[in-house]
Amino acid sequence: MRYKILSIGAALAAITACGDLTSINKNPNGPEDVDPPSILANALQDVAGNVDGVTSLNIRGAGLWSQFYAEIQYRDEDKYIVRSGTSGGWGFYNGDLEDFQRMIGKGVEANRPNWSAVGRIMKSYTFSVMTEAMGDLPYSQALKGDTVLQPAYDTQQVIYDSLFAALTRASTEIDLGPNALGFPSGDIMYGGDMARWQRFANSLRLRLALHLQKASPAKAASEAAAAVAAGVFASNADNAQIEFLATAPNQNPIYQDVHVGNRDDYGLSKTYVDSLTSWSDPRLPVFAQINQDTILANQTYQGLPNGLNDGEGPNLFYISRIGSMWRETPNAPLAFLTYSEVLFLEAEAAERGWIPGSATTFYNAAIRASMESYGIPDAAITAYLADSRVTYVPGATGLTQIAYQKWVSLYMQGMEAWTEVRRTGIPALVPGPRAVLASIPERLPYDDQEAVLNQTNLDAAVARQGFGASNDLTKPLWFTAR
Repeated sequence: MRYKILSIGAALAAITACGDLTSINKNPNGPEDVDPPSILANALQDVAGNVDGVTSLNIRGAGLWSQFYAEIQYRDEDKYIVRSGTSGGWGFYNGDLEDFQRMIGKGVEANRPNWSAVGRIMKSYTFSVMTEAMGDLPYSQALKGDTVLQPAYDTQQVIYDSLFAALTRASTEIDLGPNALGFPSGDIMYGGDMARWQRFANSLRLRLALHLQKASPAKAASEAAAAVAAGVFASNADNAQIEFLATAPNQNPIYQDVHVGNRDDYGLSKTYVDSLTSWSDPRLPVFAQINQDTILANQTYQGLPNGLNDGEGPNLFYISRIGSMWRETPNAPLAFLTYSEVLFLEAEAAERGWIPGSATTFYNAAIRASMESYGIPDAAITAYLADSRVTYVPGATGLTQIAYQKWVSLYMQGMEAWTEVRRTGIPALVPGPRAVLASIPERLPYDDQEAVLNQTNLDAAVARQGFGASNDLTKPLWFTAR
């Protein structure tokens, strides 16, 4: 034993003499620093999965509360009971937002504006989702973990102003020249096409402008006009969406939940199915699967009422599941922002007199773009547009039509649908009979750990916004101005 101890001591002395005690903890094959093209792909996929996947920002929260879906089992969220640990995307702080901030810094350091521009765009997108989910947030002091351990919360108004500035800067700093250095690899959304990234920045700016229609109409009007003038999406080819792969582990997260996880927790909401059925919407067979009622041989599309207790409601064989495009297709895309949505935004902006153009033309084109993206035949689209209920009527009626048709088209983008329902009140969604709130939730909670790690700043933000607590779901956020 004595010789073994001496041998170990001699080895440690040798390592110390060489001044290399930490070398044994380093992975010689693991890179310590990488450029933005190596960062982007994973961050894009992660944000798409967390915003549009089986999370509180879509199927298990925002999209559920927009009544696209209904919970088949474990129905707490369908009754507006949010489980501990749920937040409005707080985990982005120590993951994807750090990556986007790193891209910005590296772009500035290396004088590669396309790197920093893409970082700014995706940082802005991610923060927009988070503030619209939770309210005031650490923003100006965030992502400075080496110097600021307890960041103050910025108001939602300040955050919006910062996002407009960041998107404007990103759009203008993008270099479209033939010798520009961008993303020869890693860009799984646009394949390095910086012109489409530029249109995404402007289109996101337009979305955020319309979000402020009630809270700050003058700001909304000016930002909308500037965004459109700078150039927004021009076709479905511009859609900001992530195409997943057919092979694991990079498959669509909804497919992974159903097939890999063997889950069957969600069906279609009765609200959504009944609405699309009554309007003879040709997208219903895409959005929903026909039910499995082989007993009565009445296979059709049927939704589950929201807000029931476990075991209540119709036999689950009668309930339509989420469409096979997502449940059974591993490489189905998930969208951040689409051409169809941009056209609806332009329709509303034109109706309000903020931009030139015909609200009717934008509105019809928006419905057509949505249906074409799902492969709906032209004859079916034309027939739908000819329905007297669909035909655009200028004025207040038209604004209601825009809001309703946008809600329908935002299926699988639950977070944005929830944002629009809170802003416009359309459609007027009624909570289920076992819901614990009298209306749909207005926000998602802050992270539970903030009460331990950053309590003073958290308490100040909660008090400033008039919340009853950090997990209060009932107080409208600033941007809804209610």
